[in-house]
Amino acid sequence: MNWVINALNWISGLGPMVMMPIVIFVLGLIFRVKLGTLVKSSLTIGVGFAGVNIVINWFLQQVGPSVQAMVKHWGIQTSIMDVGWPARAAATWAFPLAAVVVFVVLALNILMIITKTTNTVMVDFWSYNHYIFTGALVWYITKSAITSLAAAAIDAAISFKLADWTAPLAQKYFGLEGISFPTANSVGWAPIAWLLNKLWSIIPGIKKIDGRPEKIQKKFGFVGEPLFMGFVIGVLIGVLAEEDFGKILIVGMSTSATMVLTPKMMQILMQGLIPFANSIKELLNKKFPGNKFTIGVDAALTVANSSAIACGIIMVPITLLLAAILPGNHLLPISDIAY
Repeated sequence: MNWVINALNWISGLGPMVMMPIVIFVLGLIFRVKLGTLVKSSLTIGVGFAGVNIVINWFLQQVGPSVQAMVKHWGIQTSIMDVGWPARAAATWAFPLAAVVVFVVLALNILMIITKTTNTVMVDFWSYNHYIFTGALVWYITKSAITSLAAAAIDAAISFKLADWTAPLAQKYFGLEGISFPTANSVGWAPIAWLLNKLWSIIPGIKKIDGRPEKIQKKFGFVGEPLFMGFVIGVLIGVLAEEDFGKILIVGMSTSATMVLTPKMMQILMQGLIPFANSIKELLNKKFPGNKFTIGVDAALTVANSSAIACGIIMVPITLLLAAILPGNHLLPISDIAY
């Protein structure tokens, strides 16, 4: 199994700009997607990921130091340091049973498709690290390979079912036809989000609030545009970090640029993904008529939505405040907070 792990680590080490086109191309060959469509889709997806990485990494360089300054000025002291998702993902793939989990989850997905217990076709092999992480946690606690693999499979099965449940809403809201999000760290929160939405809908006053950027823009004009909202949010971060006036303007403009450019980069990525997804669905629908298959991908694609970007950026100071005041908290979420 070592050669499988080494191969997966090598591919993942290339980054999504190279890794995802390779994965898409191999899957396309397996599912007999037309070569012209496949090549164009693979390259376009790679370009889209490159664009997103350029924007996000630039944003981290401009805004990350201010976030760290916020932590320093607020005097937040904790005993556990967040090392960030890249370190977590690397450690996950180093788990001895990682390759076994990949094959178990892949077999489970195929079985559920054949038995019509899911419509989700999980093609994002990089995101299998979420299921591997669950298996790894259980293995280090129990030292039982069977229990570990069972836990990873249960995590995957639940994620597939939740992806089926949320797919219609996700497709409509994010404008991603034929897509679902079976990544455990995102869709796993759907039941809680559903319950909270039910709660908000019965509270007088709150139930009438519509905070979507497009609604704010319609009501307030330019003030509601992501361009302006991003600048204001960035300036707020700079002020809370006690930066000088020049740095506050840089953080404000960087945040504004990120909110405008990220959706445009994601549009490029989707131009490559949608033709590929449609080709896969067309083939599967011939083999399994009556099913409404969706292509399972990483929920990071939702970052193209202006509400998602605004919510994420607003949560930067809120998350730090929670880390400071929550009773019994020992975690400082510094590494991942800018992401």
